[in-house]
Amino acid sequence: MRGFKEKVITAWKFTLPAILLSLLLEFSAGIFLGKYFEKLMLHYPLILLVLPGLMGLRGNIFGALSSRFTSALYLGEIEPKLKDRRVLEIILTGVSLSLLPVAILWFVGVAKLGLDNAIVVFAILLASTIFVSMILGLTAASVTIIPFRREIDPDAIATPVVTSVADLLTIPTLIAFVLLFETHEGVFLFTLIFFLALFGVMGIKYKISRKIFFELSAVLIVLAAVSSISGALLETFSKEIHESLLFSILYPAIIGSLGNFGGVVGARVSTKLHIGEVERFFEKDVLLDILALTTLTLPLASIMYSSGVLVAYFIFGRVPGIYYFFFPFYMLTALFVMILGNLISVTFHKFGFDPDNVTVPAITTLADLIGTALTILLSFLS
Repeated sequence: MRGFKEKVITAWKFTLPAILLSLLLEFSAGIFLGKYFEKLMLHYPLILLVLPGLMGLRGNIFGALSSRFTSALYLGEIEPKLKDRRVLEIILTGVSLSLLPVAILWFVGVAKLGLDNAIVVFAILLASTIFVSMILGLTAASVTIIPFRREIDPDAIATPVVTSVADLLTIPTLIAFVLLFETHEGVFLFTLIFFLALFGVMGIKYKISRKIFFELSAVLIVLAAVSSISGALLETFSKEIHESLLFSILYPAIIGSLGNFGGVVGARVSTKLHIGEVERFFEKDVLLDILALTTLTLPLASIMYSSGVLVAYFIFGRVPGIYYFFFPFYMLTALFVMILGNLISVTFHKFGFDPDNVTVPAITTLADLIGTALTILLSFLS
């Protein structure tokens, strides 16, 4: 029991603040989404269709890279310095990988919705992806290296922060580029060319990690297909979610926090697999980790729900109803996602994949799909 008590203390002392910061960032994204949801629904449905995939896969890629940074730090493969060449090469790899799901999701969206505004949307996606990915690469490196220097387990912090920064930046950046294109088309084109040139210069100066790139890209192709299902669900049921204002505000927080819980467990199991502390699917130590993290779900659900109500009232001038069913649905879903994170990490390891490269992308993508389905269900129940 002493070991469990220590895990609970760690969860409340380190993981809870990270997830609370994540919720703050995700609510900022939720406010943007709530404000511009109708605009995207009516004029840029293709963006709405690819949105879950963009939010999830960006966080997935750099969540996986943060897990890679953590393992490399523990194994002594990189120095705990942001200027380490290996660190910069991993960041470039992440930026390169981010462009792959953009292309896949765009093609899927065009196949479903047609070519209306498709070229404009692709240019917006391209500019925002390069910009956001560079920020996420530096974030992933910082939130692993800085805690490591201070003898704090980066796995307890990195995934929630990285995935939530991805959620925060994705929606406002997309909307900003949409508005920039509509008001200053020339400035938009200049910005796009600048980002493409910057990416090209980085590609000349640094080399991507081929092992990480090819292993992750194979997984990303599959995950992009899964994300397209999330996007199709969001676009199909966008009217119901929009009418239920509360859950359109909560949507980024729901999928983000579920991904955070699954990502924390997956990253921890991945690190323990590398250093030989985990060999089976259900190790006692991992189950205690999951139970400790489960103690966070009720307070987080309460904070999430009450914050959504306040945002709906003070920003949108609407008073949502009281939906008690949100709490058990959210808590059970979070527990399921954490168990899934453990299973995915061990399964990939047993099949010869590096769990650092695939666990976080896999679990957070599945969490996006599960969270999207949960949001739709909650919208209908409300």
